Formats: sequence, structure tokens, C-alpha cells
Amino acid sequence: MGANALNRSLQPKAVIMVLLMMLMLVPLTPVSTAEDTNPDNLQAQHIAATFDPISETTTVTWQNIDTFNGNTPYYHDATYIVHRHTEPITQSNIDAAQTIDSVAACQANVYVQYVWCLSSAGGNGGQHPGHSVSYLVDAGTNGTFYYAITIEWDEEGATVSHEELDPDVSTLTIGVDEITSPVETPLYFQASYSLADSETTLTWINYHSPLLPNTEPALENTSILIWRSTTEISRSNGGQVYQQLTPIANLSSDQESYVHTVPPNTNEEAYYAVTYYIPNKTGPGEDFIDLRFLSGNALTQPILEDNRPPSHVTVFSVSTTSEDDGTGETELTWFGVPGESGERYNLYVSGVAFTSIYDTGVTFLASVYEDQALEDSNSPYKYTRELPIGTLGMAYYCVVTVDAIGLFDNSTSGGSCDSVEEDAFSNWQKEPTNVHAEFIGDRTVRVTWTDQLGVEGERYHIYTSNGVPTNPQQFATQTTYHGFVNDNTQVFDIVMGPDIISETGAVLNWYVYVTSEAQYVHANGSFEYLGLDQNYFGPVEIDITPPTWPQISISESRGDLGFVAMEWGNLQELNEVYQIWRHNGDPFEDSSSSTKNDEGWELALDGIDVGLQNSATIIRNVPIMAGSEQDAWYAVTVCDQFNNCNNEILEGLNANLLREDARPPTIDMELVDEDGVPYTSPSLVPGLYTVKIEVSEYLKTTPTIEVFSEDGYNETAGGAVMTQTADNSLNPDKGPEYSFEFRISGTEKASDLIIRMTLVDLADNEGVITNTSYKIDAQSPTIAVYAPSPSSEGSKYLYGNKINLMFAAEDDVQIGSLQYRFTFNYGGLTGSTSTSPWANAEGITDINGDATSVVSDMEFSAGTFDAGQHAITVRALDTAGNQKTAQVVFVVDFCRNNLEGETVCTFEENLKPEPEPEIVTPSMSEPPYVLVWIAVGVNVVIFIVAMLIVQVSLSGPKRKKKVGDDDEDDDWMSEFIGTTQDLDMDAITGTGSAAEEKKEEEKKSEPTEPEDEDDPFAVNVVQRKTRR
Repeated sequence: MGANALNRSLQPKAVIMVLLMMLMLVPLTPVSTAEDTNPDNLQAQHIAATFDPISETTTVTWQNIDTFNGNTPYYHDATYIVHRHTEPITQSNIDAAQTIDSVAACQANVYVQYVWCLSSAGGNGGQHPGHSVSYLVDAGTNGTFYYAITIEWDEEGATVSHEELDPDVSTLTIGVDEITSPVETPLYFQASYSLADSETTLTWINYHSPLLPNTEPALENTSILIWRSTTEISRSNGGQVYQQLTPIANLSSDQESYVHTVPPNTNEEAYYAVTYYIPNKTGPGEDFIDLRFLSGNALTQPILEDNRPPSHVTVFSVSTTSEDDGTGETELTWFGVPGESGERYNLYVSGVAFTSIYDTGVTFLASVYEDQALEDSNSPYKYTRELPIGTLGMAYYCVVTVDAIGLFDNSTSGGSCDSVEEDAFSNWQKEPTNVHAEFIGDRTVRVTWTDQLGVEGERYHIYTSNGVPTNPQQFATQTTYHGFVNDNTQVFDIVMGPDIISETGAVLNWYVYVTSEAQYVHANGSFEYLGLDQNYFGPVEIDITPPTWPQISISESRGDLGFVAMEWGNLQELNEVYQIWRHNGDPFEDSSSSTKNDEGWELALDGIDVGLQNSATIIRNVPIMAGSEQDAWYAVTVCDQFNNCNNEILEGLNANLLREDARPPTIDMELVDEDGVPYTSPSLVPGLYTVKIEVSEYLKTTPTIEVFSEDGYNETAGGAVMTQTADNSLNPDKGPEYSFEFRISGTEKASDLIIRMTLVDLADNEGVITNTSYKIDAQSPTIAVYAPSPSSEGSKYLYGNKINLMFAAEDDVQIGSLQYRFTFNYGGLTGSTSTSPWANAEGITDINGDATSVVSDMEFSAGTFDAGQHAITVRALDTAGNQKTAQVVFVVDFCRNNLEGETVCTFEENLKPEPEPEIVTPSMSEPPYVLVWIAVGVNVVIFIVAMLIVQVSLSGPKRKKKVGDDDEDDDWMSEFIGTTQDLDMDAITGTGSAAEEKKEEEKKSEPTEPEDEDDPFAVNVVQRKTRR
């Protein structure tokens, strides 16, 4: 649907809504003229309320009282308060009610007399028509609401409130049904204008956006209308907007932005709004547009859309003045542009005419902002420009108007531009001032000045003339040019090269000139002024001749003091400065002359400033590095007060070779015993010892030695001189050798031995060398055994026990080691004796931390020893080789219970003596002999029976053998004597059925084996049991 068709379809509804809203503005005629109810406190009368669903407005009406009483004069100060609640309003719940409006009870400037404030419906002279308040009900409301009116006024400075609230007089007892449509319009509506693009961008979030919670898709054919107005769009004028405006855009319902192109030459504030057009929402042909603008879908602040540049000023003029000192002013005058607000005026200048502020050479001067008071008085704007000193030439000025948002026309016009010739040059001094020059030494002349006034970007040139000053006419031929610097530098150093010399050695006299070259006009070009009025200084005395060589008189090394002493002749210059140089090689290998710049020379001492000192010689000490010992060349150079330096070094004149020695002598020491054997133990036992040393260098005096201890031993009694044993002057690899003998007696206490030797070398370096690595140890250590328990105390160790070995040793110096060894079968009681080798003890604890008292704690298993008597021997050795031993004898035994429950111990049993053998002589009637006799009788009977059997067999019947009777005879005999000639191999080999039968017979015939019994004939011989 087009925008016009849409307007025609909605026009009848809009007309009705506008008429109703206009009707609400007219006070309603009271519907009742009944008498006042409770009027004493000016209670509101005849309250009524109606709700209009079209405008969604509830209108509340009431009247003043119509009868005069004592409180009527308070009407001029009284105010009616309108309340709204979801239930009838009474005094008990009025505090919870919503206050929607307040209305003056009677305007004193309209109803001058108190009586006029009475209701016009009462006929008592009152003229007040009554009151009406319209309340726009919130969107989405659906309920019944009650209204009430209270009154308050000021009485003697206090606010008095009255809340009679008589039903249907000042409070409704029948509520008003209020039903409004919910908001269904776009949200978060925003607008921004781009000056560069001349576009206004509108954005919003659709009410039906899937990004919002609890939303549903838009109805079919829903579209979005964009409205633009020069007045604010709100709920109060929504109907008028619809009647008077045409949407600038009709978009699909899913769009959330729109760009409106602002027409050229626009300059106005615009309000925008966005709504939905929903056709057939409530029924066929019933289209819907929410014109309440309650969801922030209308701007409350306008957007300034301005793409029209402001006009140029039409009246503009310039004038200039100048002074004798080169200064001047140019004044610019113009009138403001009518119709602009918040504008500013930009001023530009150039040396040539220009038509655009972007032309080359145009310079921005200043901005002058709007002065409303000035424009209201029709007075011109003015701006005064201070001219740069020395300004000369035509100047073209223009003014450009810039509006409040920055729009301007960069082109210029005849009415906004003017020109003038500016001259601040003619009488101006065009030179720097305060020119000064000084020779600062190091072949340098320093020139300073104060920059010329009134110019920028100037350049300063420096010239000199020698001997006499020059003039402008001869300036070019009598001066030497040295260079230039730019402005704000104000200093220049003239550094003289090696080509500038003084042939006679005398000082030079120079005159120095500083000229200024500046650009004095707007066009290109510069001018150097050579008037020589105040821009020179001189004469300047210049000394560029170096002094002669200083001569060294004395140089020596003092190692004991840590420096090399140097003395040389004073050259008697003024404020000269000397330097001392060192070279560790041979700088004169190829020539007797060198310079400090040659390789190898290093500065040892600098800044030896003698000032005005006039002594014949100068002495300085040069520190040398600790421990240094080498040959080095030392040289002296000099620079005068102007840093003219004589850097030449001549061998033997200002350079000498000397020996740097800051290292004290060192030694190699050896201690030998009285047999001449080197002694390596740290502990000294009684005897004669010799200290032998070899020194690293030759000495000035024979070294001294002290041999003593802190506990009274003192062999040297304060010091003794050592004896030189060898000079070794012919051996470059060895130094001189010295020795000293001392003796340790057996009565000396244990203590640290101190051997201190003092040596002085040829450079007075003193070396004090102390040796504390030896100790006097003339006494043996002591030893004590705490475990195992000795057998003499009745103790013994059984198999399964641990044997603890704990012993301690003490020494007055230091215990070197603890050792132990075992003697097995000590005393030979149970076997041959054997001894283990010495072994170092373990589990050692140093009680004092210095090995003077130590304890060893060890454990051994008793099962590693045979049952018997053993011994353990321990010994302690100190660092001097003194030793002490101790021994403990202990017993190890193996005990167990026999069948009789007696405890039998192997070692105890082995120690018992063997018992005497017992001889038993039995009688013939004792049981053993009785058995013998019975056995003899049985044997005799068996013998007789055997003989009878033999006899019978020999006397048996005989018959003649026949063929084939041999076997029969044999069988008979075999059968008779119970034998056979046929061998039973099964029986012989123990296999087959015969073997099984034999086994069964043997089982049957085998008697029960009797229990072992002691042999009655055995002799009870005691045998010694030994452990296998």
C-alpha cells in the first residue's frame, strides 16, 4: 500500500481521536448541582472519571465547593492532589496510592476575589468552572482503577493536608475500567548525522527480533514506516503526526536500519520516529499503527542536518601601521554573517592574492569566535596582527566563515578579502647584537651573539680578518669565511686546521664578524645585510704554539707504597697541564722517538694542572696495580692552557724505563725431619725439624723467622734470622734458598704451631708469610671400650644376639683413625686361635667437631662367631702417629633344650671334663649270661637233630636203576631233602608270581622289630662332642 492510500485508510480514525483529545481539554459541566458534602476543609466535590479507549486516556473531573466558609480564602494557596489506586481510596490506603497530578485549586491572578473561587454551578457568586485532569494510561494496562482528590495549602508557613475522602464526593467507589493496547513498536531507536556523507543513519531493534526473548514473528505484510518532522514526535501529538506527515520510507519488517540522504543546501533540526504498519491486525480492513511512541521509537532530541556552508562576510577591510624599531601592526575589520549561530571566523594571509585557502603560500592566522553582543549592537569584529619585525611587501588577507558544525566555503570572495602594503623594514636594525669571540684553546675560537630581532628562519654567517678590522667596501677581500648556523643557535666554534700556524710562535690577533641573512618579504628571496654596524668583535688573541718537552729527573718504583714516583722539570708555562703515560712493551724498538698516539701507550695519570706553580720540578706518584711485577716505560707530556699539546716522547728525555714491582716475594716451603726426609704429617712429634724455603726473587735483607705456639712454645723468642743456603744467581729458574732448624721436646703441650717469615724485596715490598698447617702433638691418645661386655663379668652373647662394639678415643691434637680386630677362640679353649687384620672403624661421631674426641658405634651378629671365647682389640692413632690400644674378651655360646627339658650350651659342655669309664663285672646268673646259656643249649639240640637227619638219609632203600630212572631218583632225593635241581629264575630275580608269594611269606613270617634298647654289654664311655 502506498503512503497516500495508507493515509486515506487511517484518516477517519485519526480525526475521531484528535477530536476526543481536544474535547478532553475543555472543563466538563458538572453533572450534579447537589449541595456540597463536608465542605469545611474545601473538599473536592462531585468527582467523576471516564476512560477513552481511543486515546487511552482517563479524564478525572471535580468542582470546588459552592458555599463560602472560613477556609475559602485558602483557595488561592491550595493545591488539589489527584490519586490513583487499584482499589477504592480511603484514608487507610491513600499512602499506597499513585499520585498522578497536582492542580492549583484557584489561580489568584484569574480569580482575584476569594468568592470567585467557588463553583460556578452553585449560584453563590462563584465563577470557577471546575477542574479536569487527563491521565495517559500505560500501554498494556487491563484493570479497574479508582481515583481520589485531596487538598493541601500553606497555613502560617506549614503545609496543611486534608483527606476527608467522602465516597463519590472526592473518592470514587466505582472504578474505571482501563484497557490499553500493549506496545508493539521498534526498540532502541537511534539517529546520527554524517557531515562528510550528508546522510542521517537510523538504527533500531525490531520488536519481533529473534534476538529478543519471548518474541513471535511479525504478522504477515507488516512493514516499517519512517517519519521525519521538524517538531518533536510523541504520544501527545501522534494523531497530528499521522494527519500532517507522510512517511519518508516504507520498509520490510525485518529491516533494522535506514540511511536518509539529506538534500543539498539543508540546514535544520529534524526529529525521526519509526512505527509498524500492520494491515488487518484486528479484523478485515482494520489496519493498525501504534502512534503512542512509548518504546523509545521517537527521538526526544533533534538531529542537526546541516550541509549548507555559511555565507561569506560582505564587509572586510585591513589597515597597517609601522614603528621606527621595525615593528608594526595590521588591523582586520569585518561584520558578522546574519542568520548564523555559534559560527567562527578564520583569518588567512598570503604574499600574493589567493582564491582558495588551500592555495600555496596561504597561512592561517587565527580564529575569532561569535560574539553575540557585538552582533546585536551591529558593531564590527576586529583582529590585530603583530607584524614580524622587518616585514616588507604586499600582504593579502581573507576571512572565511565556519558554522557551528564545521562547514565552510574554502573559496574566497571579493567582499571577504583585502590587501595592504606592509613596511616594517626601512628603519630596522638588521644585524645580531652582543657579538663576542674568545679563544678557548684546542685551536678553537668560540663566537657568541644574540639573534636579530623580528625575523624567523634567518641564517648567520661568520667571518674573520687577521691583524686589522675591515669595512663594508673591503669586506669581501679582507675576510675569511668560516661557516653559518641557523637561528636560535647563537654560538659557533671556529676550529683552526693544521694549515693555520704562527710562523714566529707569537699569538695571532683576529677580528670576528657575524652577519644575518633573512627573508624579509612573503615572496621567495633573502637578503644579507653587510653594514657592519654592531656585528663584530676583536682583536682576539690566539695561541696555537705547543710547549717544549718536560725532562724526567727521577723515576722509581715503590712497591711497598703501591706507586711509581715521577719527578720532572717545570716548564714555567701558565696553567699548563701534564700527563703521565705508561707502555708495557718497547716503544723505541725501531726509533728513539714516539708519540702518545702510538700503539701501546696508555694514560696513567691525567689532569696534572700546576696552575701558577713556579717550583723547579714537579713530583707525582702514579698508582700501580696490586700484584704488578713488570718492566714498563713511563713518559711525561704537556699541554698549555690553550690545549696546544706536545705529544712527542723521546727516549731518555721525557721517557724512562723502570721496574714496576708491587708484588711481595713468595716462597716454596718444605719441612724435613732430622734425617733430612720431607715431613708430610700435619702433627709434629718430638724431634729436630728444618724449615727450608726458596724465594721467588732476590731480597734486600735476609728473611727473619718466628716459630712458636699459642700455648707457650717459642723457639725463636721474637724472631731469628734465617741462613742462606744457596744464591742460585746463575740459575734463572731458581731463587735464593734459606733454612732454619727448631726442636720439639716431649714435654710440649699440644697446640697449633705458627711459622711466620718476613721478607723484603728490592722494591721494598714486604711479604709476611705465615704457615699454620702443623700442630705439636707429643702425647698419645686415650681410649675406652664401652661394649661388648667382657666375659669376666659373667656375660655372654647367644646365637641370634647382636654384639655391640662401642669405644671412644680422645687426643690433645687430633685423632687420625680408629681401628679394630678380632681374635677368634681366644685362649685356645675350643680350638686354634686366629686373628683378623686391622679394620677401620665405622659409625664414627666427632663429639667436638675437631676430631679431638671421637666415638665409634658398630654392631656384629653373634652367629658369625663359633661358640667359644673371643677377644676384640681396638686402637686409636693420632695424626702424629701416636697410638693406644685396648682389649675386651667376650663369650659367644649356642644353647638349646634337650628331650629331657634341660638347657644345654655348647661352649659350657665343651668346657666340662670327660668322665672316668665305669667297669662292670656281671655274674653267671645275671640275665645276660642266662641268655647265653639258653642259646648254647638250643644250638646243641639243633646239631643233634641235623645229625639224625643225615643218618636217616644214608640208610634209605636202594634199587637198580633203569633206563629213564635217573630223573626219578633225583626227584626222590630232592623231594626227600626238600630241594630240586630246576632253578626258579623268577625266585632268583625276584620277579613273577614266585617273588610275590615269597614277599607274602616274608611278611607273614617277619617278626615285629623291637624298639632300640641299650646294649646290656655296652660300656658307658663318655665321648667328647664337637661341633661339625
